[in-house]
Amino acid sequence: MNHILSTSIRESDGRYLSDSELRPLAQFVASFDTRFKTYTRLRADSETLVLNTLRQLMVSSYRDVVQVHGAKCQRDMLYTLECIAKAVLLDDPDGFMEEYVMWMQNITRALHKQDSAIVAYRSLQAQVLTALPETSAQLINSYLDKLIQALSDGL
Repeated sequence: MNHILSTSIRESDGRYLSDSELRPLAQFVASFDTRFKTYTRLRADSETLVLNTLRQLMVSSYRDVVQVHGAKCQRDMLYTLECIAKAVLLDDPDGFMEEYVMWMQNITRALHKQDSAIVAYRSLQAQVLTALPETSAQLINSYLDKLIQALSDGL
């Protein structure tokens, strides 16, 4: 469950949750079908999405980068999609930011690779838009937007 729900439940010891504390739970339940379908699509299609992204980058000015770092890039993008899938399923954008984006931002900055990572994740967003249903694509790309923003401007 996401951080808001977990906190509300933890803090409700000895009492019932209020209507305002229950609202996130109702939203969680109402959106579960969409989030579950998005998760299963990412689980099934992430490898194809990443490979298509790398192919697209091979015909761009990033060809040399992909040739040298393609395996690491593939690994990182697959891991990113796994983290997004988990965050989508749990409806936990805060956890995604705290547990993954901050880590990725620190790594890419330390290696001075944020510019190429931004290009790669924007290309991945384009692949997501063309390959997945609109609702799922928007949900996934909202997480990729957070990652790209952090890589670009910091947190």
